[in-house]
Amino acid sequence: MEPEDRELVLNLCAIHDVKQRSYALASRFLDLADDHVVSLMKAIQEEASLGQGESCSLYAALTVTSVLNEVLGDRKMSRLIAAAQRRQEFSVVSLLMDVRTEVQHDAPFQPFLDSSLKDVPLGIRKALARRPDFKLIQRIARDQDHRVIEHLLDNPRLTEADVVKIGSTRPTSPKVLQAIYEHRKWINRYSVKKTIVFNPYAPLSMALRLLPFMRLQDLEEIISSSHLDPVLVQEASRARGKKGKVNHHEETLDF
Repeated sequence: MEPEDRELVLNLCAIHDVKQRSYALASRFLDLADDHVVSLMKAIQEEASLGQGESCSLYAALTVTSVLNEVLGDRKMSRLIAAAQRRQEFSVVSLLMDVRTEVQHDAPFQPFLDSSLKDVPLGIRKALARRPDFKLIQRIARDQDHRVIEHLLDNPRLTEADVVKIGSTRPTSPKVLQAIYEHRKWINRYSVKKTIVFNPYAPLSMALRLLPFMRLQDLEEIISSSHLDPVLVQEASRARGKKGKVNHHEETLDF
């Protein structure tokens, strides 16, 4: 990363609120050439994947795509996407594009819903999802309607293991995974990030955004997977190469 870019990163990290940090970062992008923005985004992403604190803080701001769209506008965003695609920086493309999910009807496919809940109206299932009843939570967790899951994720009795189980469901609605991804409490847990990345039903852009957080052993597993998107596998291989070098260097220093 160039010295002036490093200074920019340090200055923006002083902003504590992630959304305000995102606004400030997007505003600075307006003054930079498209290729410079792509290079800076890539550098922030790669340093975040290596656990560097300042870049981790700024990478969180990069994932607020709605702010980037608002500040940069359609023309600048389109140029940045084109520049990243031209350079085959697919992980940067994922940061510049909204997470896309399937069009879902009011009555989504429900292959796992408890038989006692199949005829229960949506509004009542949403209300049930808020009840602090452990057994009921286990039944509601099988619901494939993201509107129900959004309420369940706020239930104080829900556990991390429950969220991992919901995120591991296959097949599953991408909108259910998006509800988990957008939940600030649960997406901060490593096991939840990993669950989404490893679910082949997760939108590619979502998995790519979470890839920099993956540990070396999990990157190895992604690379050897035959069920995940080839682009995700390719980016995992690139990330593995960089993290592997850092780990090897650290091991050398230990001796």
